Amino acid sequence: MTPPFRAVLASLALASALPLFAAETAIAPPDGAPVPIARAKQYDFTAKSNGRQYRVFVSTPFRADPAKKYPVVYLLDGNWYFGPASINATESTVPAIFVGIGYPTDDNSVYGSRRGYDLTISREAADKDDTAHGGAPGFLKFINEEVKPFLAARYAIDPAKQILYGKSLGGLAALHQMFSDPTAFSTYIIVSPAISRNNNEVLKGEAEFARRAKAGELNLRILVTVGGLETNGSMIPNASELAKRLGELNPEKVKVTYNVIPDENHVLVSLGSLGRALGFIKADNAPPPAPAAVK
Repeated sequence: MTPPFRAVLASLALASALPLFAAETAIAPPDGAPVPIARAKQYDFTAKSNGRQYRVFVSTPFRADPAKKYPVVYLLDGNWYFGPASINATESTVPAIFVGIGYPTDDNSVYGSRRGYDLTISREAADKDDTAHGGAPGFLKFINEEVKPFLAARYAIDPAKQILYGKSLGGLAALHQMFSDPTAFSTYIIVSPAISRNNNEVLKGEAEFARRAKAGELNLRILVTVGGLETNGSMIPNASELAKRLGELNPEKVKVTYNVIPDENHVLVSLGSLGRALGFIKADNAPPPAPAAVK
């Protein structure tokens, strides 16, 4: 091999290595970069129902079939729960569209004050004077009348499989939605609900819900979950008694599951409950068993 030819080869090798080196150095900038969630988008809204600002996070299923319509899981407290729920819902677990209803901010203290308004039915005596409460009716109207049509126009949604997830005050709001307008969703996942707030006011809607359930007007699946260490106050007995009452209404058409997650308090139960929720949703989407062979 002649020296000039060796020089050409060396030059080509160096030239081919330079883009690789440049790419490697560009992958990790000194200050880092945001971490995206695969197949996810976010949309900012100013709600017509209450004039407040929201951010709606949406993720689509892994390897989505363009010819198929998918269940939709609406997650209250979306800034907290959208990430872990959508990331863990893979092709083999829960092929669904996940929708987190949250706020256009990264400030956790802002989440707290905003959710205190959106997820409560009214003020109570213990509420601080400098915080707003009682916005759940307008917030739920925003989800049902603004977010749902927006998503239906852009995503392949199965309207018969609409799932609402809420934890703590989110569980209170989900329960209020279920008692007020139960057919807005097909499945309710209610985690550690703040039932006792304002002298159990959320239960005022239970009698009419019970009447409709007993009359066979409702076809629902309900999961009620609580942490085994939520022993302060009435969280566990309230959740247990609620699940028992609901489960006795019409077991063929209103199907209720109750879970106590051992060794988890009100904070830790958040992630555990998401796992139970994914399993509950997956069971609803499982194909029917094949008919038994005729002998």
